[in-house]
This record gives sequence, structure tokens and C-alpha cells, in this order.
Amino acid sequence: MKAMWVALAALIVLGACGGGSISTTGMNAMQMVATSGTITAFGSVFVNGVRYDVSAAALKKNGLSVTQSDLAVGEVALVQGRQDLQAGQGEAASVDVEDDVVGPVAAIDAVANQLTVLGQTVDVTANTSFGAGISPADLTGLAIGDAIEVSGFPGTGGVISATRIGRAEANEPLQVLGTVAGLNATPHTFMINGLTVDYSTAMLSGFSAGLPANGDLVVARGTVFDAVAVMLTATTVHRAETDPRDVADGGHVEQEGLITRFASATDFDVGGVKVTTTATTQFKGGTAADLALNVRVEVRGMLDANGVLVADRIEIERVAAIELAATATAVDASNNTLTLLGVTVTVDANTRYEDESSAQVQLFTLANVNVGDRVEIRGYENPAGSGNVLASRLEREPPSTEVAVRGPFTASTPPQFMILGITIDATNASFGDVEGGHSLSAADFFTQAVGQIVAVRGTATGSTVTATEVRIDHEEDR
Repeated sequence: MKAMWVALAALIVLGACGGGSISTTGMNAMQMVATSGTITAFGSVFVNGVRYDVSAAALKKNGLSVTQSDLAVGEVALVQGRQDLQAGQGEAASVDVEDDVVGPVAAIDAVANQLTVLGQTVDVTANTSFGAGISPADLTGLAIGDAIEVSGFPGTGGVISATRIGRAEANEPLQVLGTVAGLNATPHTFMINGLTVDYSTAMLSGFSAGLPANGDLVVARGTVFDAVAVMLTATTVHRAETDPRDVADGGHVEQEGLITRFASATDFDVGGVKVTTTATTQFKGGTAADLALNVRVEVRGMLDANGVLVADRIEIERVAAIELAATATAVDASNNTLTLLGVTVTVDANTRYEDESSAQVQLFTLANVNVGDRVEIRGYENPAGSGNVLASRLEREPPSTEVAVRGPFTASTPPQFMILGITIDATNASFGDVEGGHSLSAADFFTQAVGQIVAVRGTATGSTVTATEVRIDHEEDR
């Protein structure tokens, strides 16, 4: 990774001399940066709300050199390069994606929205993207034994909050990224959560003492997996290079992830990176009081002499409690808005874009969306109480007459109620509760839904939805 910075320095010199492919525009505003976060769009690569020009970048995925078309929205990437912190534009020297786990699905828990792969527990949430080969694009599109790739953010207990799940390539090596525990030097084994890794015949690299040690963040790869013993026989084990602190070289660091340790608002970890705040730290999407275990944040700052990330900005990523899946009735790309079911939806630099329609546009943005396209929005009400939605995800889907609405229940006159100003006619709907999976009577639903998140499926006429299915979905990020 250090070599990447040497290459970047050479490119900067070439740019200053009038050669090479990196633009000198805004050179004085550019600063070195190492950033780790979710890829949200292409047309270059967007990570943490910043567009990185990758025309001169080395791109890697799971240790292999790749092209931009081999990367996918929702994958977590480590980007090294330069960034204009004010303009939100950057130039990448390298982009490196390392999946958290690659292997066969061993268990699926539809109630808890979890699956198990190589002894790793994976949470599926509203922030999880699914590859084109998984249909429908949720847990029901997977089966025991399916070989998949999972990219995401580890939380407390090592549980991975998946940002993307895709099908693994044929003959793709098994892989797990995690922290070494329970190392036993005699049989040459260690644990990564529920997986035993046998490294007795593995090629080892990147370890200062030549061997892995407890607490090391590693990538283990192999082709032999004992499902009964939950043991991977590794062919290679190397120290992971996914920590932006390892490649920052005095530049800015940006880290997206879950808070995995929390002592106070001035002492916590994000994905293993120690973070502190000061009186001048700026907060977006919340305040210091909102920081807690497993809260998803994006932190930007500089490293101090002890390797602690001193945050100058923290963005608290809101739960995507709103879902709208319907036909777009208006699109205004110049103002970053579109309209579904009468609801105004705004996109911003952090919106994740995906095209699951037959067009399969990789460099997909709001500019590719047309009136009449079916789109699915995940996001949250912004400002609160406005009825408007800020999209954390925008996905174009194949045409369908079914609509889906998820959001806060607002009482009206039964059998009608409202969600974000959308009238829901539940005259002929079935009622239920996602938590526990049981049915409800109409009377019980209208009593219990007050103050809750409700999910609806049906058909639409204008901004009125005729519901076929109504479920209390509470406030979890599903």
C-alpha cells in the first residue's frame, strides 16, 4: 500500500509538468486522504459522498486486479488519493475492495433477517444491496448452499451488517476477513468469530513477527471448508490492509462503519479505528448524544501521534425507515428530486444508486430515471414531519403494477390511514405484525399501529394505495 503513495506522488509531479492524466485544476485545494466507505455510485467511483476520478487508479478486489465494471454499488472500499475537502471531488491512486466473507450459505433466519456463512453471522437490513443474480432481492432469493460474497461493516460481536450480497464467481476462493482470536500455535489454528482457520500449510504475509497473533485483522483464503467442524483450511493468510490509518501518511482519514466500542462521545471505535471528538467537531444528522454502540457513522479527521482519529466532522447515518416502490410521476435531475405517490424525494451525494431494470446501467444516477420508470426508494423523512424523503438508496426496477409503502402510521378514518400523506385504503387488506409473524384483526391493527412503522403492499391510483397486505413493522431497519 505504501507503494501506492509513491506512485501517486509521481502522478502529481507529472500533472504539475503538464503530463499524465491527473488534472491540476484546484491543485492547491487537494489534500492527501485515505477513506474507507461504501461505494454509492459510478461515473468514476463515489465513496462517502465524494466522487473519485479512478482513471489513473489501481483497482483491486479480493486481492486481484480488476476493472471498474468488476466493482459494485454497496461494496466497502478503501480509497487512497487526493481530495478537495470543500468541493467533494477527489482523485484516487488506488481502490481496494475486500469482502468480509465469501462462501456457501449455511443457515438463513428469515425472522431475524440473518444468514450464516463460514461461521460468520450476517445482518440483512434496508441498507443491504443484492446482486443481479439474486431474485427476489432479499433473503428469499437465497438458499442453503448458495455461494455468495458479503461486503459490509462488522458490529459488536463480529456480526456483519451487510451493505452488499452478491453471488460468488465460479471457483472463487473461500474468504473471511476478521480479527484473530483463540490462536493455538501447536495445531496452527485460530478463530474468526464462529470459524476455525487452519493455517498449518498456508502462505503467511504481512505479519511483523512472521506469524499471526491474537488481535490481528487478517484475510484468510482457501478452497477446503469442513461444514461440520466449521473449519477453513487456509492456503493464504495475510494481514488485512483495510484500515485507512495504515495508509494515511499524514493525510486526512475518513472512516465509515458501525461504532464497535463506546466509552463516551470522546472515546469510541468505528470499525476498529479509535476516534475522539473535540469542542470543534461538527455533527451532521444528529449530535454527540446520538453516538452509541452499533450506530452507523462517517467520521472525517486527522490522526494524532497515538493513531487516534481526531474527528473534525461526524455524520450520523439515519435509519432508512421509509420505503416507496412505485412509478415515478416526476423527475427533476437538475434539482435532485423525483416524485412517487405524490411524495417528493430528494437525492444527495450519499444516495446509493442501482439499476436492476433490464437496462442494467452501471453508471446509473438520477439523470437516467424517466417518468414512468418503476423505482424503489429507501430513506428517511427530512426535515422531520415534512412528508418529504431524503433517499439513502434509489433503485430502478423492472415494471410492476404493485406498489410498496413503508413509513410512520398516521390515523385517519378506518379502514383508511395515512403514510407520508399517502392515503391507504385497507378495506380488503390482510393485517399482521412482522415481529412474531402473526395475523391481526383490523380492529387490533388500528389500535396497535399507533406510533409504529407500517409496511403496505397493493396497487395505486394517484396518491391513494389500495392495500392487499398491511403489516406493523415497528422501527427496525429492515
